[in-house]
Amino acid sequence: MRSRPLRPVAAALAAGVVAATLATTVPGPAGAQTSTTTTTAPAVASSSTRARVEVGDNFYKPERLEVPVGTRVTWRNEGRILHNVVPVKGKAWGTRSLVTGKSYSYRFKKPGTYAYYCTFHGSPTSGQRGSVVVTAAGSSTTTTTTAR
Repeated sequence: MRSRPLRPVAAALAAGVVAATLATTVPGPAGAQTSTTTTTAPAVASSSTRARVEVGDNFYKPERLEVPVGTRVTWRNEGRILHNVVPVKGKAWGTRSLVTGKSYSYRFKKPGTYAYYCTFHGSPTSGQRGSVVVTAAGSSTTTTTTAR
Protein backbone atom coordinates (compact mmCIF):
# COMPACT_ATOMS: atom_id res chain seq x y z
CA MET A 1 0.00 0.00 0.00
CA ARG A 2 1.35 3.39 -0.94
CA SER A 3 1.16 6.04 1.77
CA ARG A 4 -0.02 9.56 1.01
CA PRO A 5 2.11 12.58 1.90
CA LEU A 6 1.27 14.28 5.19
CA ARG A 7 1.63 17.79 3.83
CA PRO A 8 -1.97 18.92 4.53
CA VAL A 9 -1.64 17.67 8.12
CA ALA A 10 1.75 19.33 8.54
CA ALA A 11 0.38 22.57 7.10
CA ALA A 12 -2.58 22.47 9.50
CA LEU A 13 -0.29 21.86 12.47
CA ALA A 14 2.02 24.67 11.37
CA ALA A 15 -0.96 27.00 11.15
CA GLY A 16 -1.98 26.04 14.68
CA VAL A 17 -5.16 24.29 13.57
CA VAL A 18 -6.04 20.88 15.00
CA ALA A 19 -9.40 19.10 14.80
CA ALA A 20 -10.56 15.71 16.04
CA THR A 21 -13.51 13.65 14.89
CA LEU A 22 -14.89 10.44 16.44
CA ALA A 23 -17.57 8.45 14.62
CA THR A 24 -19.43 5.37 15.88
CA THR A 25 -22.29 3.30 14.48
CA VAL A 26 -24.65 1.47 16.84
CA PRO A 27 -27.86 -0.50 16.31
CA GLY A 28 -30.93 1.73 16.39
CA PRO A 29 -34.68 1.16 16.58
CA ALA A 30 -36.20 -1.44 14.22
CA GLY A 31 -32.89 -2.45 12.71
CA ALA A 32 -31.87 1.07 11.70
CA GLN A 33 -28.35 2.15 12.45
CA THR A 34 -27.63 5.32 14.35
CA SER A 35 -24.42 7.13 13.56
CA THR A 36 -23.05 9.67 16.03
CA THR A 37 -20.25 12.03 15.10
CA THR A 38 -18.52 14.22 17.66
CA THR A 39 -16.29 16.95 16.28
CA THR A 40 -14.00 19.07 18.38
CA ALA A 41 -13.73 22.58 17.02
CA PRO A 42 -10.34 23.59 15.66
CA ALA A 43 -7.92 24.77 18.29
CA VAL A 44 -6.37 27.93 16.89
CA ALA A 45 -3.42 29.81 18.31
CA SER A 46 -4.98 32.96 19.75
CA SER A 47 -2.03 35.15 18.86
CA SER A 48 -2.57 34.57 15.14
CA THR A 49 -6.37 34.68 14.99
CA ARG A 50 -7.75 37.77 13.27
CA ALA A 51 -11.09 38.83 11.85
CA ARG A 52 -12.24 41.93 9.99
CA VAL A 53 -15.43 43.97 9.96
CA GLU A 54 -16.02 46.47 7.17
CA VAL A 55 -17.56 49.71 8.40
CA GLY A 56 -19.56 51.24 5.59
CA ASP A 57 -21.98 54.10 5.31
CA ASN A 58 -24.71 52.94 7.71
CA PHE A 59 -23.69 49.26 7.98
CA TYR A 60 -21.20 46.80 9.45
CA LYS A 61 -20.26 43.81 7.30
CA PRO A 62 -20.64 41.21 8.59
CA GLU A 63 -23.31 42.41 10.99
CA ARG A 64 -22.82 39.30 13.16
CA LEU A 65 -19.35 37.80 13.48
CA GLU A 66 -18.54 34.55 15.33
CA VAL A 67 -14.94 34.03 16.46
CA PRO A 68 -12.99 31.91 18.95
CA VAL A 69 -11.63 33.38 22.18
CA GLY A 70 -8.44 35.36 21.63
CA THR A 71 -9.39 36.70 18.21
CA ARG A 72 -8.35 40.23 17.30
CA VAL A 73 -11.23 41.89 15.47
CA THR A 74 -10.46 44.92 13.31
CA TRP A 75 -13.10 47.40 12.16
CA ARG A 76 -12.03 49.49 9.15
CA ASN A 77 -14.01 52.48 7.92
CA GLU A 78 -14.47 51.96 4.19
CA GLY A 79 -17.30 54.49 4.01
CA ARG A 80 -17.24 58.16 3.04
CA ILE A 81 -18.44 59.52 6.39
CA LEU A 82 -17.44 59.38 10.06
CA HIS A 83 -18.47 56.29 12.06
CA ASN A 84 -17.65 54.71 15.40
CA VAL A 85 -17.83 51.41 17.28
CA VAL A 86 -19.53 51.73 20.67
CA PRO A 87 -20.32 48.71 22.88
CA VAL A 88 -23.92 48.39 24.10
CA LYS A 89 -22.59 47.33 27.54
CA GLY A 90 -19.43 48.53 29.23
CA LYS A 91 -16.59 50.76 28.13
CA ALA A 92 -13.64 48.35 27.97
CA TRP A 93 -13.50 48.51 24.18
CA GLY A 94 -14.75 50.59 21.26
CA THR A 95 -13.81 53.85 19.60
CA ARG A 96 -15.40 57.29 19.61
CA SER A 97 -14.65 58.06 15.99
CA LEU A 98 -13.32 56.26 12.96
CA VAL A 99 -12.52 58.46 9.97
CA THR A 100 -12.45 57.08 6.43
CA GLY A 101 -9.53 54.73 5.86
CA LYS A 102 -8.72 54.25 9.56
CA SER A 103 -9.20 51.12 11.63
CA TYR A 104 -9.68 50.04 15.24
CA SER A 105 -8.82 46.62 16.71
CA TYR A 106 -9.72 44.76 19.89
CA ARG A 107 -8.79 41.25 21.08
CA PHE A 108 -11.74 39.42 22.69
CA LYS A 109 -10.47 37.39 25.67
CA LYS A 110 -13.71 36.01 27.12
CA PRO A 111 -16.61 34.07 25.56
CA GLY A 112 -19.87 35.96 25.16
CA THR A 113 -21.89 38.13 22.82
CA TYR A 114 -20.60 41.66 22.37
CA ALA A 115 -23.18 43.97 20.79
CA TYR A 116 -22.12 47.35 19.41
CA TYR A 117 -23.46 50.20 17.27
CA CYS A 118 -22.55 53.49 15.60
CA THR A 119 -23.84 56.41 17.68
CA PHE A 120 -24.04 58.58 14.55
CA HIS A 121 -26.18 56.18 12.48
CA GLY A 122 -27.79 53.68 14.81
CA SER A 123 -28.77 52.64 18.31
CA PRO A 124 -28.50 49.44 20.35
CA THR A 125 -31.76 48.22 18.76
CA SER A 126 -31.82 49.62 15.21
CA GLY A 127 -29.82 51.14 12.37
CA GLN A 128 -26.07 50.61 12.13
CA ARG A 129 -25.38 47.91 14.70
CA GLY A 130 -23.56 44.61 14.96
CA SER A 131 -22.32 41.91 17.29
CA VAL A 132 -19.30 39.71 17.87
CA VAL A 133 -20.05 36.25 19.28
CA VAL A 134 -16.95 34.89 21.02
CA THR A 135 -16.92 31.11 21.50
CA ALA A 136 -14.85 29.12 23.98
CA ALA A 137 -11.78 27.37 22.62
CA GLY A 138 -12.17 23.63 22.15
CA SER A 139 -15.97 23.65 22.16
CA SER A 140 -17.49 20.56 20.60
CA THR A 141 -20.66 19.67 18.76
CA THR A 142 -22.50 16.37 18.50
CA THR A 143 -24.64 15.35 15.53
CA THR A 144 -26.85 12.24 15.56
CA THR A 145 -28.19 10.74 12.33
CA THR A 146 -30.56 7.77 12.04
CA ALA A 147 -30.38 5.74 8.81
CA ARG A 148 -33.53 3.89 7.68
